[in-house]
Amino acid sequence: MANDTHSVGFFAAEVLDQTAARQPQKTAIIAKEEELTFASLNQRVHALASHLQNEGVKQGERVGVLLPNCAAIPLSYFATQKIGAVTVILDARLKGKELQGVLRDADLKLLIVHSQLLAEVREVFKEIAAVALWIVGGDGEENFEKRYAAPATASSPPDLDADDDALILYTSGTTGEPKGVVLSYRNLAQYPMVMDEMGITDASTMRGCILPMSHIVGPIVCNELAQRGYTLVIFDQINPVTLLEGIQKHRVTVFESVPIVFQLLLGVNNLASYDTSSVKIAAMMGTSIPLPLLRAFQTAQPHIKVIQGYGLTETSPLITEVEPEQAEAKMGSIGRAVPGVEIKIVDESGQEVAVGEPGEIITRGPHVMKGYFRKPAATAERIRDGWLYTGDVGKREADGYYYHLGRRDDMIITGGLNVYPAEVENMIYSYPGVQETVVFAIPDSKRGQVLGAAVVARAGGQVSEKELLVFLRANLANFKVPDRIVVRESLPRTSSGKTIRDAATLLST
Repeated sequence: MANDTHSVGFFAAEVLDQTAARQPQKTAIIAKEEELTFASLNQRVHALASHLQNEGVKQGERVGVLLPNCAAIPLSYFATQKIGAVTVILDARLKGKELQGVLRDADLKLLIVHSQLLAEVREVFKEIAAVALWIVGGDGEENFEKRYAAPATASSPPDLDADDDALILYTSGTTGEPKGVVLSYRNLAQYPMVMDEMGITDASTMRGCILPMSHIVGPIVCNELAQRGYTLVIFDQINPVTLLEGIQKHRVTVFESVPIVFQLLLGVNNLASYDTSSVKIAAMMGTSIPLPLLRAFQTAQPHIKVIQGYGLTETSPLITEVEPEQAEAKMGSIGRAVPGVEIKIVDESGQEVAVGEPGEIITRGPHVMKGYFRKPAATAERIRDGWLYTGDVGKREADGYYYHLGRRDDMIITGGLNVYPAEVENMIYSYPGVQETVVFAIPDSKRGQVLGAAVVARAGGQVSEKELLVFLRANLANFKVPDRIVVRESLPRTSSGKTIRDAATLLST
């Protein structure tokens, strides 16, 4: 696979064919229910692809994948890619009206669904037109497993172009209509190339997949599995003990996750008793990662290089990343622009701001999505003159490293002064006993908005609201100190795990 992503696409099933021929007996996938060699993985992919074509799925038609983390995700992904169908990865946690809206918008030819999620789908099909189903763990004619077990004729290879639609993923959100992010084969070439050039993974990697594969992490790790020929360890639940046991058993070398998972790992009382010596790199993904959390995890696991990266579903996904060798020196930075990517920090008029000044992060390059599925107006609002406007606020220092300051929409204006929640959250995280926090705006008749903070204490501990306020007043400018702090058992989240910054929700008992 060439590294010039401007002229080539990533055709996952073709790459898997080559890797399986080269190393047929190497373990490709380890999941709770089974282990697959590259040869057995590829054999099942060929059978599934043939059945897809035999059952009428044509190149360019959309096949939905609604599954929890399991081996059926890479099988479904590679099989749909093999016949040139567009793989539509759906969030396995969608329910009711959310699921109905996404399924209606996606206009699927077929849906691959787990038996655990079937009841929700059947309920939705009472409101919208039903589509054909393949059911993982199901019975009868709709059973998924029988299709890769049964003999099948060879599938006909598609004639694909790098700019054809390859993948659609739906963005999360608490309001508004669903938006499907359309990625091309050219877009998909970006991630394997970046990981190779940055030296993060290679053929010897044992890659732990902890995050939901029903988001962009699923297809990108599948692509890298095909390209690198490494072993992918799929975790079916976000549980710190399960993760530690899996790392110890399978000798995981690289994994990535979101801040709350690292918080949970630090909360394991006997963390030091687990053998995590195999792990070389742990990537904290997301937006604003609390610096105290990075330092605490590095202190607890000093042999692991803890790095940050930043990106969006709309950007395939990486925009920036910290090089492993710079993990300690650049702790708190989201990194530099990854290969092939351009970035600017701009003001509200689209003009580039000075070094060190905050502004919106915009980006251009082969990683930027084709657009939102059948939504030209929404696409034109997001992509202007070739630049994708992320909606995130950041700054660039003179050495080329970027820092994430928060979402543009999250900025709180109190008495005419701008406050980025991430700055206040970082200070709260440095207070002993805090497991998690979120800072949000509370409407105020005098100042327009004031700050509120919701805090979750570490397991077995407690946080005093009054004492925390004293600490914050001693360490922050007065206008950045929350007017109200509430201690909660947990924080409300969207279906994709993002914390909800809604005052009414967070202040409710």
